[in-house]
Amino acid sequence: MTPNEREIERTIKAGDRISNVPASDALMERLKNIPQTVREGYERVPKRVVWAVAASIALLIALNVLSARDYAKSESQQSSQETNSYFDHLKTL
Repeated sequence: MTPNEREIERTIKAGDRISNVPASDALMERLKNIPQTVREGYERVPKRVVWAVAASIALLIALNVLSARDYAKSESQQSSQETNSYFDHLKTL
């Protein structure tokens, strides 16, 4: 048997000696109370803060839309001005 095979056999046999440990009652109670703790955390956030965050997000979205619209207008005006100046020499003909 090679050293690798011996190591593998030793590892497999070590797994046979491992047994499950039962959880304590205190741990089980703490695990059962987690959903209630999380629910209480959500209830602690003041509604004023929630509305302030919602208003901030709405304001950011509105500013982004306005900015994108103005940018698109300026791009179209700039491209038309470049096109007009490019063909200005044809006006003399």
